[in-house]
Amino acid sequence: MRKKTRQSPKSTSHAGRSGSRSTKTQRRRTYLKVFLLILAASIIYLVYLDVKIISKFEGRIWQLPARVYARPLELYEDMPLTTDKLLLELGMLNYSSDTSGVLTQGQYHRSGNSFEIVTRGFEYWDGEEISRSIRVDISNGKITRLEDLSSNESLDLVRFDPAYLTGIFPAHGEDRELLRLEEVPESLIAMLVLVEDRRFYEHHGVDIRSIARAFVANIKAGRTVQGGSTITQQLVKNLFLSPRQNLWRKANEAVMALLLELHYSKHKILETYLNEIYLGQDQERAIHGFGLASLHYFGKPLHQLALDEMALLVGMVKGASYYNPVRHPDRAKQRRDVVLSSVFDHGVISNEQRLRLSANEIKIARHVKRVRYPAYLELVKRQLKNTYNSDDLKSEGLRIFTAFDPYVQQQTEKAVLTVMPQLSADKELQAAAIVVSPNNGEILAIVGDRQPDYPGFNRSLDIRRHIGSLIKPAIYLSALKQSHKYTLASLLDDTRLRVVGDDKQLWQPENYDHQYHGKVLLYEALLKSYNIPAVRLGLDIGLAEISKTIQQLGNHSRLPPYPSMTLGAVDMSPFDVASIYQTFAASGFHSPLRSVIAVLDNEGRALKRYSVDVAREVNPDVVALINHSMLGIAEQGTAKRLSRDLKIKVAGKTGTSDELRDSWFAGFSGDMVAVVWTGYDDNRSTGLTGASGALRIWSKLMSTISSSSFEVLMPDNITMQWVDGESGLLSGKDCENAIELPFIKGSEPKSEAECTEGSSFGWFRNLFGD
Repeated sequence: MRKKTRQSPKSTSHAGRSGSRSTKTQRRRTYLKVFLLILAASIIYLVYLDVKIISKFEGRIWQLPARVYARPLELYEDMPLTTDKLLLELGMLNYSSDTSGVLTQGQYHRSGNSFEIVTRGFEYWDGEEISRSIRVDISNGKITRLEDLSSNESLDLVRFDPAYLTGIFPAHGEDRELLRLEEVPESLIAMLVLVEDRRFYEHHGVDIRSIARAFVANIKAGRTVQGGSTITQQLVKNLFLSPRQNLWRKANEAVMALLLELHYSKHKILETYLNEIYLGQDQERAIHGFGLASLHYFGKPLHQLALDEMALLVGMVKGASYYNPVRHPDRAKQRRDVVLSSVFDHGVISNEQRLRLSANEIKIARHVKRVRYPAYLELVKRQLKNTYNSDDLKSEGLRIFTAFDPYVQQQTEKAVLTVMPQLSADKELQAAAIVVSPNNGEILAIVGDRQPDYPGFNRSLDIRRHIGSLIKPAIYLSALKQSHKYTLASLLDDTRLRVVGDDKQLWQPENYDHQYHGKVLLYEALLKSYNIPAVRLGLDIGLAEISKTIQQLGNHSRLPPYPSMTLGAVDMSPFDVASIYQTFAASGFHSPLRSVIAVLDNEGRALKRYSVDVAREVNPDVVALINHSMLGIAEQGTAKRLSRDLKIKVAGKTGTSDELRDSWFAGFSGDMVAVVWTGYDDNRSTGLTGASGALRIWSKLMSTISSSSFEVLMPDNITMQWVDGESGLLSGKDCENAIELPFIKGSEPKSEAECTEGSSFGWFRNLFGD
C-alpha cells in the first residue's frame, strides 16, 4: 500500500493563487475576444453605413420625374383676346401684379386695356425663349399692339413659359425642382443656417454644444421644446432612416452624420439638404425641396421670392404639416415672424425690414391646390407608351411638352360642373368631354367625370357607347361620294320600313317623332335627323361602304355589319368620335389625335417618336357638302338653339342612342372641335336627347373658348344652286320654298321646278319653325 502524502499549507496556497491567475487570464481573454468581436462588428457596421452613404450620394440620390408641361401661351397682333382672358392666363401661370414700377420676371402691370409684362425665360423643344419686357394693348376683343418695351419695336410673336402640370414618376409619389447651391438666394441660406444650425460651418456633423443647449432647455421646460440635430443629421434622417424616435436611431444618425461630413463638403451637404427637405403634401405628391415648395406655395421660382416668403418656407422646416400656410395660415404667419425675428437678432435684416415684412399677409398662389387633370394625364401616359420607344422613356429627368390648354380645360370643366346639375338632380348621371384643335389634332382639354378632378374611370377614353345619330354624317358622306346617284337635293323615302336581318329577326326602325314624312330632300333628312331615310340610304350603299368611310374619317374600330349600325348601334368613346369629327372640321384632312408634342431628355435632346401621318383620306368636295349641312343643323336643324346661344357659326350633329340611354353632341367652330357625352355608367335611360343634354354643355363650353366662326371651305369643283325644297329641282332665288345648296359640278339638277314668286326660304322657315 501507498502511503498518502500530506500537502503543506504553503503548497495549497500556491495552487489557489495559480488557479485564480488562470481564471483571471481566461476572463481577460474572454473580454478581449468580446471586445474584438464588438470592434469587428462595429467596424463592419461602420463600413456598411459608409458604403450605404457613398452609394447613395455617388449614385442617384433622387429618382427624377418626367416633368409634364402645358402648351405655351403665345401672343401676336390681331389675336382674339380679351383683358379678362389674359388676366386669367397670367393667373394660371402665376404671374403676379405689381404696381411698384420696377417689374421682374413673372410680373405685370395693368393700366386699363394695356399691360406691361416681363416674361420668364424658358427652354423649349425648338429652342430657348429669353425673358422679354413687353407691352400688350387690347381693344375690341383682340390684340392691337404687341411691342418690346426696351426697343419699342413691334413683335411678331411672344411665347410665355408653359405651365407646369405635374411629374410622372416610375415608382414614387415624390417631386423636386432641383437647384444648384449657386442658384439659391444667399438670404434664404442665411435664414436657414441661423434657424436650423448656427454652427453648420464649424462642426463635423454633430454639434455637442447644440445638443447640450437643447438638453438644458428641454429639462427647464419639462418637455421637448428644442432640438439639437444639425442640418447634416436632418439630411441623414430624411435620406436613410425611419422617423421613429429611439436611442438606436439617434446613434445611427450621429454616426452617419460624421461619416457624411468625412466624405463630402459642406457645399454638397447643404445643396442636397435644400433639395431633399420635406415641405408639404399636394394630394398624393410629396413636396420635397425649396425649389418645388416655392413653385407650389407661391407660383414662382425660388430666386423671385421676397424675404418674408423665404422666411415662411424656412419656418416650415420645423413641421411642414403643422405650419402649412394653406390649412393653418395663422400658425404659418406666427412661425414666419419667429424666423424674421431670429434673422433680425443676428443682423441679417434691419428692424424696419422686420416690422414691414411681419405686417405682410401670407399670399399663397391661386392654384396651390391644383387640379391634377387626371383624365388628360392618363392620355399622356398612354400616348407616350404608344408613340415613343419604351427604353427612351426609362431615362430620368425627361421633359414632356403637351398640347394641354389650361384655359380651355378650365372652361370645359366649368361647363360640365355648371350644366350637369341643370340636366338632372341625380348625381349618378355622368359626363365626358374632349376638345381638339381641328388643324392638327392636338388635344387641348379632357374631362372624364362630372367631377373633373376625380382620378377614377376616364370616360372620355374608356366608355364605349352607342353613338346614335352621330353616325349619320358618315352615312350621307358615303352616299354623296356617288355624285352621279346622290346629291343634297336627292329625294329619299321616309315611309314605313321593315328589315329582316340575317338572323331572320324583323327590325322596324322609327323616327324620333314617330311620324312619316313621305319624300324628303337628303339635306332635309340630315338636318332633321330622320331615321328611316338614313337606314334606307345606308342599306342601299352598303354597310361595308359605311365602315370604309368611318375608317377614312379616322376610326379604325371593327364595326358590326348589322342594319342597326345605320342608326348608330356602334360603340365608340368620345375620343373615337372626336377623331372622326376632326376630319370633318379639317375639310377631309385627318390628323391622329395627340396630347404629346415633344419629349426632351435630361440634356435637352428630343426623343425620336414613331411617325404620325397626316393624310387627306376623304374627297374634299364631298366633305364640303356634309359640312354645309352640319352648319344647317346648328342653324335650322336639331341643334338650332346654337344659333341663338352662340355669336359664331358652328357645325355639328346631335346624337341620341336607343331608349335615351346616351346623349351626344359633336361639332366644331373655326378653331375648336368638341365632343360631349352624358349618360349613366349602368346604361339606363337618361331621359335626355342629344339636344336636351350634351348640346347644352357643348353650347356653354363653346361660348367661352371660341370666337372663330366655321366657314365651309368650298373647293373649285363645287357650285351653288337654288333648288325647290320639295322636288329638289332647279329653282329661282326668289321662288317660294327655294333653298341654295352646294353641288359637285355636273351633279346639279338638270330640270327646273315650277316657280311661284314669293318670299325666299318661306318653305324652309316653315319646315323648321321655332
